[in-house]
Amino acid sequence: MKKCIFAVVALTMILGATAHAQKPEVILGPGLSSGRTPYYQNYDRVLSPDTVYTLTGLYYVDSLHTITIPAGTVVRGDTAATLIVSRGAQIFATGTPQAPVVLTSLKPIHTRNPGDWGGVIILGEAPVNKYEPQIEGGIIGGSYGGNIADDNSGIFRYVRIEFPGYRFQLNNEVNGLTMGGVGSGTEIHHVQVSYSFDDSYEWFGGTVDADYLVALGGTDDEFDTDFGHQGRHQFCFGVRDPLYWDPTGQSNGFESDNDGSSSSTDEPYTNPVFCNVTLIGPQLDAATPPPPGNTYQYSAVVRRSSKCSVFNSVIAGYPWGISLRDTYTHMFAMNEDLEWKNVSIAASLFRSDGTIHDDLSRWAPDSIKLWFDTAGYDNYYSDQTRYCADVGLANMTDIRNPDAVPAVGSELDGSSSFTSSQLDDCLAVSYRGAFDPGLPMYAQWTAGWTNFDPNSTEYNAVQTDAKEMPTAGKLSQNFPNPFNPATTIKYTVPKAGHVSLVVYNAKGERVATLVNDTKAEGTHEVPFNAKGMSSGTYFYTFKTQGIMETRKMVLLR
Repeated sequence: MKKCIFAVVALTMILGATAHAQKPEVILGPGLSSGRTPYYQNYDRVLSPDTVYTLTGLYYVDSLHTITIPAGTVVRGDTAATLIVSRGAQIFATGTPQAPVVLTSLKPIHTRNPGDWGGVIILGEAPVNKYEPQIEGGIIGGSYGGNIADDNSGIFRYVRIEFPGYRFQLNNEVNGLTMGGVGSGTEIHHVQVSYSFDDSYEWFGGTVDADYLVALGGTDDEFDTDFGHQGRHQFCFGVRDPLYWDPTGQSNGFESDNDGSSSSTDEPYTNPVFCNVTLIGPQLDAATPPPPGNTYQYSAVVRRSSKCSVFNSVIAGYPWGISLRDTYTHMFAMNEDLEWKNVSIAASLFRSDGTIHDDLSRWAPDSIKLWFDTAGYDNYYSDQTRYCADVGLANMTDIRNPDAVPAVGSELDGSSSFTSSQLDDCLAVSYRGAFDPGLPMYAQWTAGWTNFDPNSTEYNAVQTDAKEMPTAGKLSQNFPNPFNPATTIKYTVPKAGHVSLVVYNAKGERVATLVNDTKAEGTHEVPFNAKGMSSGTYFYTFKTQGIMETRKMVLLR
């Protein structure tokens, strides 16, 4: 204990006498507090990871122009600010697992909320089943759609979108990532939308495939498809925060419509395919239901002539099961134009007659259960209340450090099938859900670039330049920083001698000794791998021959 106290005191003394430096900041758009004032980027623009940007107003990338956002770039959104990539324009947001692109709230840590800013809208020229529709009901200008199935709106990979969904008016919010008529020539994968005040993802028509998607803490639906969307989506992970839901509607997992009519025959039909999806609703176990007054409802709502199909997936933690509505949707299900196969659902409440979880009001008694339980569909379903642990997700207990890896030997392990022709372009794996039962969570596809606690992350953190001692020792800032899970620390030894380099947590407890040896004069590098450690701020202290320097680093899971 005395060692811990000494470490805290030493770190406090050193950090208290430091100078501070931040990245330069640049305004994008018409200026702070400009609301819905439009700004038109009528040239090609390239941002820099060495600058922190503030997005303001309705920022349009005009047709035939591009915006490039390199790996590691941070863009913070002012109130109502929205990035709109117009039809014919392109965005190149090219993050990496080590340095994602981050689009987040301008507000300080611990004060951010869903809807702090608008979000990202990408518009393309791929087919939709409406003529020149206006995105977001015309509140934001911009039409989309056309006849170019392989239209290319650019690259959007390893990107985080946090606290979007600004409410311009009642029932008219921007989604986290909105895609209108986006074509299959567009590359979209490894995207995380966190705490959106509307849907996390919504596709209006288009043919784009989007894989490796994360939805965290959204208030409305996690994956919403409309207006003839025909994309394929594999490896999707949704996690609900039980404290956030849609205050004016219902919060569901999947939602899908062809358009606004229950008897729509507009073509192309909404016909997306989702495969290897894990959706975690607001109730992880029997002891922790969401607060009273919440609007959580179904694991999935498919209606209005949609053909939305789901394969090899698991949905747990929503109150109810599935609601397939309307005559055409029923017909598509019975004809196998709409397929749900190799799906596990664990719901917590019964509907209708009190014996099953699904929406019986839309079907003849028990027919939806008979359809879902059809021999050969291999859907795992129970009339009993089930939770995450009951379907093999026993470690899914903390939404800020989620572990949705199925238990080996559970109903999700080894129970997939890829015989449907709709899965011809998918990667065949042996399991249901988004994660491999044979790998720990830190080795899954979410590792390195995601952040499940964005309200605690300072994106233009004041970097600590430790006070220089009289002797010319030098401890450099680790790179990358923030990091997950590995980083490199560089230090300079002014004269050959003993060197100590130790990592402490925020409590002053030693968590790693990286160097404790004699080192030659000169510059040295040492790697640090924080595998298995929790997100947060850590400190590393360099000592040699009367010199002691300390810096801080941030681990983001």
